[in-house]
Amino acid sequence: MLKLTSKNLTMKKIYILLLLFIGATLIGCDPMDDIHEQVNDQIDSEGALADKSIVLTEDDYGFLGLSFPNFNSEDDARLLIPDLLSERYPYYGKNSSINVIYDIYDPIRVKLYEVTSQDYSAIGLEEGYFTSSSQVYEALGEIFPQAESGDYVDLQYRTVAEEIPYEINAEDFDLIGEKLGSDYPDAAPSAAQYSNFDRREGRDAYWDNDMILEAINVVLEDNFEDVTNQIYNVSYAIYDGSAGTESMTVQFNGNEYVAFGGTSYQISASDFDEIGSEFAEKFPDPASNAADYSNFDRRDGRDTQWTDAMILEAVDFLLNQQFPNATDGSKFAVTYAVYTGSAGTEVINVVKTDGAYVIDSNASTATITTRNVYAYTNGSWGRPFTLDMEDYEAMGQSYPNFSNEDQALYRIGIYLGMQYPYAEEGDVTAVAYDLYSSGETSTEYVNYIFEDGEFNVVPSTRTASLQFGLNDEGVWVPDNTIRYTLTGNDFATIASALQDKYPDPVSSMLRYNNFDTRSDNGAYWSPDMILEATRIVLNNMAPNAEVGQKYVVTYAVYDGSNTTNSISLIKNEAGEWVINE
Repeated sequence: MLKLTSKNLTMKKIYILLLLFIGATLIGCDPMDDIHEQVNDQIDSEGALADKSIVLTEDDYGFLGLSFPNFNSEDDARLLIPDLLSERYPYYGKNSSINVIYDIYDPIRVKLYEVTSQDYSAIGLEEGYFTSSSQVYEALGEIFPQAESGDYVDLQYRTVAEEIPYEINAEDFDLIGEKLGSDYPDAAPSAAQYSNFDRREGRDAYWDNDMILEAINVVLEDNFEDVTNQIYNVSYAIYDGSAGTESMTVQFNGNEYVAFGGTSYQISASDFDEIGSEFAEKFPDPASNAADYSNFDRRDGRDTQWTDAMILEAVDFLLNQQFPNATDGSKFAVTYAVYTGSAGTEVINVVKTDGAYVIDSNASTATITTRNVYAYTNGSWGRPFTLDMEDYEAMGQSYPNFSNEDQALYRIGIYLGMQYPYAEEGDVTAVAYDLYSSGETSTEYVNYIFEDGEFNVVPSTRTASLQFGLNDEGVWVPDNTIRYTLTGNDFATIASALQDKYPDPVSSMLRYNNFDTRSDNGAYWSPDMILEATRIVLNNMAPNAEVGQKYVVTYAVYDGSNTTNSISLIKNEAGEWVINE
């Protein structure tokens, strides 16, 4: 919209249009679009007051010296766009306003965040760690309440140390023989030769528990990063007159791997089948679900939900089945699969007391600090769909990565259609894949949206807008002014607040939806009264507006005829709306 400042300007426009039309008739080559453009250019040069919106073109970006038709950041847009406006509109007058629509390069940025003690407390975890994936998602919702679809967070947090199983293999026994050969000249070579620990006491090749723990340190240090408090259940071959296996649960204490707690036990798929049979009558829906999916459903309110008490009962049954000779005081750390909307695991520490397994209140829960990337899509947080070797092979890759980004994005889009055949229009899927380039492999993240029956990459550019105003010095500056016209609802809001204070003016205002500005009339609204009324509307409409926010409010008036006036307000440091001079 272009507002002219005088009647003469309107007449001049007519005059110019007439001359151009006559010229076009005589010459017969310029189309009418060119004529309108010439007219508008002439008007723009006459000091008009602008209130308009423009969309930047590829040529505009080129004029600003940009290689691509977008800005790298909003700060760049704020810095560069004024040069374009000064060049294009050199004669616009003070208080002109132009809303500029442009493209901004907005690739996925993974934000690193470390969960604080306050974050844990906010969801009731005073102990300061997560025990399930659902708690992680709940915390993310509290930490990032304004998350938008496609946002990513690299979250660092404390969680229960999930036990990692590891079996010492032949290569590991060779390593033990090499590293411990000087300390145990008979036992170490025997282990390397036979790929087992000789457990026959009195033999030169005998391995006691402390020696085996030392060997486990050698193996784990070679195979894993040292993660403080991480727990491993290490199994290994032995020979005690016949071949067999043993296991030892260890934990990294920050310096070395040491023996840890009670006996570790992982509930297997066959165990879940037994639980399903045992509790089929007592917990029919949860038991059937556990057997079908080999996990405990932990979603609140579901018919298939397993409560803490129910899980403890299932663990008691299972351990009594598996360890019938265990005595009172026997301790177990039991790990099991759960479903909370996504797959996860939990650990329960129990001790046998009076023949039954109860929660071991004295058990020290092992926690570790870990990091995982999460994405916000379709209204909730979750882990990105992360490609593994099978996925790469299914897409024709020989290695667990791509070496060409365009090829990766094309193939992943097709593959998602195979993985999610029932996707609905608008569904967004976050994906993590590995890209090999210049001798290095990096993890890349990309979002896909399901549109018109296929998964399409969400582009790395987005459309944004900034409003610019022309200040007293003739410089275009970013302008946060919001232009607003009072409505009938606004007049009702004013009436509710001021009807007792200004009964006659309010009565007139409600009847005509305007302010009577005739000073000799009983319904008169003075400038101060209008300012007071406008403040009421803004406080009701924008109670959380930031300091420095500007509004130009237009309102209907009656001064002998129906017309409009405007008032410009700005929120000051005291949080009050004042006249913006």
